[in-house]
Amino acid sequence: MFTKGVAAMVDNGMGGRLARLALSVFVLVLMATIGLVPAARADAPRVRVVEVHGHINGSVASFVNEQLDSAWKDGAAGVILDVDTLSGDDDSANEIKSSIISHTQSLPIAVYVHDHAMGAGAIIPLASKTVVMSPSAILGGAGSSKAKADFKAAAAALGRNQAIAGAFVSADAPLPSLGVANAGDSLTMTAQQAQTAGFATAIATDYPGVLTAMGQQSASIETAHFSAWVAFARWIVLPWATILLLALGIALIIVELLTLHTWGLAGIAGGLLLALIFAAHIAVGHASYVGILLVLGGVVFLLFETHLFPGHGVSAIIGLGLVGVGMYFALGGAQNGALYAISGSLLMTVGILVAFFIYLPRSRVWNKIGQPMMQTATQGYVSSEDYTGYLGSVGEVTSDLRPSGIAEFQGVRMPVVSEGAFISAGTHVEVVLVQGSRIVVAPAASVGYTSV
Repeated sequence: MFTKGVAAMVDNGMGGRLARLALSVFVLVLMATIGLVPAARADAPRVRVVEVHGHINGSVASFVNEQLDSAWKDGAAGVILDVDTLSGDDDSANEIKSSIISHTQSLPIAVYVHDHAMGAGAIIPLASKTVVMSPSAILGGAGSSKAKADFKAAAAALGRNQAIAGAFVSADAPLPSLGVANAGDSLTMTAQQAQTAGFATAIATDYPGVLTAMGQQSASIETAHFSAWVAFARWIVLPWATILLLALGIALIIVELLTLHTWGLAGIAGGLLLALIFAAHIAVGHASYVGILLVLGGVVFLLFETHLFPGHGVSAIIGLGLVGVGMYFALGGAQNGALYAISGSLLMTVGILVAFFIYLPRSRVWNKIGQPMMQTATQGYVSSEDYTGYLGSVGEVTSDLRPSGIAEFQGVRMPVVSEGAFISAGTHVEVVLVQGSRIVVAPAASVGYTSV
């Protein structure tokens, strides 16, 4: 009725302008009510929170740079870098510092130290004009860093005390007012000390306090997160996780090579674990594909040794060397503790193999699990554990011994093991030693036999 009345007013020339205005307002209100047009009020300013937590590495640096670029392109009112780190590599921390400096002119950036900014990551607050710390936060303690000059330069660029910044790594002289008694000691500061020394703008317990320090009290908060894969990869590259998974992967591959009835599952699982570890280290920026290529080259040489030119050892030595060097680079080299990870995983691998070959076969749990893998007489295997009657018998190898495999004696196939050397299928062998169910064989020619 209202719209008809207004239309009539327009047709009759009565208050035409007023009628058209009323009609327009009514239509806009109606459309806004049913959601066809956005509300007239402009969006509140948004400040993006980017978490810089844990070990500072290449993935963290790339993430911070991407988020700063994205925030500027999306029209964010500013960015809060939420820092909580105890360690990191100097190159990645300096990359974050450079990203902050390069974006500062176009995007307000605040660093919020809500717990720790220590190790290489202590340089991050030095690059920002606005630094807010929680009451219990700690800043400094970068004694492991080799970038003392970078700390001083970052402080000098914003008019902060270079001697204090350098003391985060190692003090040039005692700083008794800050608790540094000797030259060479590393400085850590509380929030109150940092504010007094000019290294913190404010102290706040939460993001609203940081927004106040930025002059963005009315802004809303949006939080950026790593992708699921990168977050998972950052967990894998933790030293203890890498060591555990690497040891398990190597152990599974060795078990595959030394046992008869894993149906390839152990080798596949071990290979997938190694691939996962290497992919994770590449994803977080620790390594490049060079290490992966070296490992694959080493595997090719090992396969050449075991399948094409067995028993000579040269290919095996080259292969093992390439695998070792490749793993070193695939795990990030010295900068990311690759030697520590490799040595630790090898020690753990030995423990796993000892448990697998010595303890597990004697355990009740393993006996129950191993029942489906038992060799039956219908498959051509003997069920008796007394193999002493075969001592001195000559038979033929039916599968390559590396060093274990299958040999046939008097029509009966049995699992055997060589004395360490590779023996190809079709070779005549003699039983030279019997230890319970362990049957050791040697080429028949080497012990004076030439036929079965």
